[in-house]
This record gives sequence, C-alpha cells and structure tokens, in this order.
Amino acid sequence: PGGRLDIFRIELLAARDEARKIKSRARVVSGGGDGTASFSLFIILLALRANDERADEGLADTGNGFIWTDQEMRECFPALVQLPLGTANDFGNILGWGRAYPGGQANIGCGSTPAQQLEFWFEKAFDRQAAVTSFDLWGIMPHEGSENCNFKVCELQGPQGWNPKQPLEEGQQPQLVMKPADNPIPFFVTLYFSAGMFGYVVSRFQINRHGSPLANKAEYARQVYGIVMEKRPPQIRRNINAVKIECEGEHYFPPRFHKGNTGNRYREVGFYNINWQAGLFHGADRGSLRHRLFSNRRPVTFNDGMLDMYRFRFSSILKNPGRRIQTDKKKDMLLHFSSEPGTGIFFQYDGEARFAFSPTSQDFSIYIRKVLTIPVVLGPYYNKKLTGDAENTEAIFEFVGDSEADRQQVKTRIFSLLDGSLPREINATEEELIAAHLTGPGVPQTFDGAESLNQEQSLRSSFWARR
Repeated sequence: PGGRLDIFRIELLAARDEARKIKSRARVVSGGGDGTASFSLFIILLALRANDERADEGLADTGNGFIWTDQEMRECFPALVQLPLGTANDFGNILGWGRAYPGGQANIGCGSTPAQQLEFWFEKAFDRQAAVTSFDLWGIMPHEGSENCNFKVCELQGPQGWNPKQPLEEGQQPQLVMKPADNPIPFFVTLYFSAGMFGYVVSRFQINRHGSPLANKAEYARQVYGIVMEKRPPQIRRNINAVKIECEGEHYFPPRFHKGNTGNRYREVGFYNINWQAGLFHGADRGSLRHRLFSNRRPVTFNDGMLDMYRFRFSSILKNPGRRIQTDKKKDMLLHFSSEPGTGIFFQYDGEARFAFSPTSQDFSIYIRKVLTIPVVLGPYYNKKLTGDAENTEAIFEFVGDSEADRQQVKTRIFSLLDGSLPREINATEEELIAAHLTGPGVPQTFDGAESLNQEQSLRSSFWARR
C-alpha cells in the first residue's frame, strides 16, 4: 500500500471520472518499443485487480475479479496512445503516431524544431476529436480441454558477435545454448507472431542489442547473414519441416500436405495482426497473380477479429511479387511441433524471441486465439491504405470468447499473469534445460555486454521481478 501502483490507480480513477464528465474516454500514453503496449496493458489490469483484503480502500471485487464492473471496463478502460521510442516502432506507426520519437526526422511537417514537434505530438494525443477505435489482442492459450500449455520456453544465450554457439563442456562441439527465460512472459500477442527463421534472428539480435535504432537495424541484417551462411545447429530442425498448423480446425500448413508437401521449403510461418512489420513487410488477401499485380486486395486489419496467416520462403519475394505478403484470414492458430530429444523451435511475438521445447521430448502445440478487445487512439499519420476501414469500429474493452467459459478462461489466464503463476507454468527451469541438453551446469549465463538491453527492457524486467 502506498506504492507507485497505488498512485497510478488513484490517477487512473481520477482520469476515468474526469472523462465521464466530458463524455470521453481516458487515455494512457505507452512510451517505448513495440513490447511496451503489452506491458502497459499489464500495469493497467494489475492496478484494477481486486484485493478483498483492501476492500475498505476501494479494492473490493465487483464480481469479475476487478474493481470495475464489466460495464465499466467496457466503457471506461483507458485508450492506449503509443509513443514510438523503440527500434521498429511498428505499433506506433500503424496507429498513426510516427515511426520515430517526436522530434525525430521521421516526423517532419509537425513543427520546425524538436520541441515544437513534441508539443504537436502531445496535442494530438489528447485531442478529443482524435479517432478512438478498437484493437484485437491475441493470446497464447492452453488448447481446448487443457488447463496448461504443454511446452516450455527459454532464451538463447552466448557470446556477442557473429556466432552465439558455445560448447556445453570443454572439448565438445559448439551448439546453441539456452538459459531460463526472462520477462516478459509469452501471453499477449499484439502485432505479429512467427515460428522459424525470424524467431532465430531475433534471438541472436537480443544478445547483440545496441543503443541506437540504426545500429540495431544493421545488427538484424548481420544476424540474417550469419544464419543463412552457418551450418544448421542440431537444436533446430531443418527449416520448419517439424511444424504443422491447423486454423479453425482445418489443416493450413504446410500447403498441399495431401500431395506430400512438407515444411522443408519454408523458412517461417505465422500471422500478422497489423499491416506492418519492421518497416519491410505488409500483408493482403491471397489472390491470383493478376489480382496481386493489378487489384486492391483486402489488407491486414487490426480489429476485424481475424489473424492473417502467412507462410514465407525466400522465393516468396518473387512470387508476391515484392514485400506484400499473401495472407489468409483465420480465427485461430494451432501449431503442432514434432519433437526430438534436444530440439525445439524459435518463435517471436511482437519482436520478443523465445525457444519452445518439450522437457520430455514429446510433441507439443502452441495455440493462439483472440483474448481481448482494447481501445486505442489513432494519430495524425494514420494511413487508411494500410489498415482498411479500421477507424470505423466502436472503441470498447472486452474479454473475448465464443462462450462464457471461453471468456472466463481468458480472465483466469490474465489472473495467473498478474499473480505471477504463469511464469512457473511457461518458463523452463535450469534443471529442465540441463536434462534436455540445452545448457550445462558449468555454462555461464552472462557475457560481457550481454546486459546491454535498452532502458525500456530494464525497467520492465525490474518491475516484473518485484512482482
């Protein structure tokens, strides 16, 4: 009691009451990289979590586990405004808040000096005439009939540079070595998800993170080159031949599976929730070559209740043609991985990378479905060509599911995130990593420079640790 979370809660309640008076919705500025939005959502939900031991202080349960009723959550949950302070800034860009921090070169036209640009940005952020719309949020959930996920996650570790491999013991061949995963916990998926090559790229990048966006982009390119040129490590299967995917109960990947096609030809598979990835790739509905060249296809839209599935190989750039990836709108994704001892698969969600595996070498599945609808504010650089008709959707907050049981499952999952039990379910222990030959007792878990995370990540990790 009396800590920073209480102070934030007091301000949040005051903002709700003030917004009600002017018939508006409160707003929260989420400043940082693409992962900050999920962290901001975590903090808001944590502040609204009921605590019956402090009921006399206004923290009584209204019947849903929160101090606000479902109706209050729907109407008063604050809308997110994304302040772009990271490297890619995909979330801020797709919502119209710029690709760089206010005052950066990417925000020309809104003021002749950095101070004027910053003032312009915040004026727009709190402009009552700014469009507020809904945004789909996806989540990694236990599959139907299960209470927990049947896989564990960890993170790649190793020396900085071109090659992160190291031997588990002296005299052994170098391999990919893992460590217990840090925060955040894989649950919310805000922007995109993929399994395969790009997850491996991001894992290697996380070891080599730099202090400037330009240096980080160059680092991504270096790691892509290193992966393409290296001999495949034994901890990962060839391309994604061990992956099969179902969407809405039907087979999706690999395509033409009934004809014997496998995932060997593909580098990664995943989905977009927003129509922008790293300033490079966009998505639009699958179509014939004529439609791809001459027609306006439906783009990825962040509030249509659908995830936009894609599969990628290097030749896709020629087939598309270009960086506009063909996508298929689906309601969910169930990824199956055929496991072998000591193997797993890299995946990335919103630019955070993890390595998924089974400690018992059993096959496992990653299931993702829509879990929340949240309100967001659209900025002055919002581009309708990228998002379709996204601005014309009612701004609400709601827990999502086809039935009340499905919605309750989402709440239960969120409570396990808030109370700290989800990390124990998802994150692999050092003992599990040793048993899977993904690390060894004498392998160091830190390297010179490995702590060079950006300030946002450090702050997030320290808060999670205090939880």
